[in-house]
Amino acid sequence: MAKKRKSDATRLDEVDRTMYSTFCSAANSLSQLYSQAMHHQRLSFQAGERHALEKLYNWTLRQQEGGARVATWDVLAYIQ
Repeated sequence: MAKKRKSDATRLDEVDRTMYSTFCSAANSLSQLYSQAMHHQRLSFQAGERHALEKLYNWTLRQQEGGARVATWDVLAYIQ
């Protein structure tokens, strides 16, 4: 009967190891997914920032081509 208990314990250890391995794999996948999402969020933010600056630059050029000097309050009014 002692051998049966030992084999039961061995099977339980295998189940525990399998469950732990599965859990670790899922946790690592979730962590990787989070890291990728944060990276893409950073890239999207930078692209939006770049787009806004390009729009402001083009607006400033158009104003200057019209012969107007662009003052600080003009830029602030355009941004708002």
